[in-house]
Amino acid sequence: PGSSLLLAPVRPSRKALRLFSPIMDLPVLTLGGAVLTTLEVTPSSKLEDFREQLCEVVGPRLGDVTGATDLRARLFHCGGELLPGLPLLTAGIREGSSLTMLVTAASRVVSASSDGTARIWNPETGDCLQTLGTVGWENRARYQHGALKVGRRVTSAAFSPDGKLVLSSSADCTAKIWSVQSGELIHTLVGHQHCLRSAVFSPDGRLAVTTSHDSTPKIWDVESGECRHTLQGHNSEVNSAVFSPDGGKVLTASADKTARIFCVRSGKCLQILKGHRWDVLSAIFSPDGALALTTSEDRTAKIWHVESGECLQTLRGPGPRFLSGVFSPDGTLALTASLIPVAQIWHVASGKCLHTLRGHLNSVHSAVFSPDGKQVITASQDSDAKIWSVESGECLQTLSGHANALRSAVFSPEGKLALTASDDCTAKVWHVDTGECLHTLTGHQDILHSVAFLPH
Repeated sequence: PGSSLLLAPVRPSRKALRLFSPIMDLPVLTLGGAVLTTLEVTPSSKLEDFREQLCEVVGPRLGDVTGATDLRARLFHCGGELLPGLPLLTAGIREGSSLTMLVTAASRVVSASSDGTARIWNPETGDCLQTLGTVGWENRARYQHGALKVGRRVTSAAFSPDGKLVLSSSADCTAKIWSVQSGELIHTLVGHQHCLRSAVFSPDGRLAVTTSHDSTPKIWDVESGECRHTLQGHNSEVNSAVFSPDGGKVLTASADKTARIFCVRSGKCLQILKGHRWDVLSAIFSPDGALALTTSEDRTAKIWHVESGECLQTLRGPGPRFLSGVFSPDGTLALTASLIPVAQIWHVASGKCLHTLRGHLNSVHSAVFSPDGKQVITASQDSDAKIWSVESGECLQTLSGHANALRSAVFSPEGKLALTASDDCTAKVWHVDTGECLHTLTGHQDILHSVAFLPH
């Protein structure tokens, strides 16, 4: 009593800390099971919390081995990929767990905007890596009646299948091919006489097809930039064109009320798909190339037999027009987006509507399936995107945060992320399971028309 005892501070051992702290060791393994490094994490840690630590340790080794710098380290646990925003505990990772690392090409996103540029982004950080353009200023004198903005609009942008190139289309009557790595302009595809609507690569990346208001789709050689064929037959603007899965055919949709199937080798028209009463807005092949799906302003979508040109099913919607349509990955279902606030899932063989996806407050501009076909994402004029269950038709997530209408929404190749493009001049990256916005891609000065992920 009355005395005091002064204790010198003692640094607790790491073992002692573990009695009171949730710190745990998390080994990172190669596919062969070798330990690359061991991370110190907590159950609440997220990928972004230790990504820098992982890169410091593993990054130099990867560069030494591969000689490459544009790589992405992907982490997996029990077969599922660990994505940003998800705590380790939620992902089922605890003391004694381990991660397996797979190194792939870095993830990229491309966007197309009315500001005259396309941009390449890193969706994991939100950083803009390349600005491609300004596209469209070259021919601005062509537009004299208060439509200069139309003259510089980039209407679409897409990656090549190998991820090395970007193909953009513009209202300046040209398409352009760019290097993803350097942002360098490789070719300008000149020959159209009016605004371009779209441009896409063939499945092998050797060819491209462009569509225009001038009614003549064109097939181009990607390596040389030369026009292989001008596809004749349409007498009004062509809204879309796509290659068949085997690359042997091109399917076009036109305001002349028809879709046409062309031979890529010869440029000759093989089939004219007649039956719509008004403009055909989109056309796409089924995954096996045996069927085609068209959507129209006449309130119908139609399923066609590619070889015969026969209409197999007519899908009738409740709204004034179908804006777009796609097949599911297995080809058994079709999905349509409408000018009214609904999307619909259809059974291809019977033409029966299985689900009407209701919940948006305005037009649904686009709707696509997830890579596994189990979910759908819709983009609406009401500024929201929604993720739906294909099996039940239930809305699983509402992705809110944009300040203006959405033009498109797509899934990442692995289906874990979503990407939206908006009239508010931004794109956003979302976590599909949680609905959390991971990054807002800012930098464009005008509305975004399209966004796309780098393919696997």
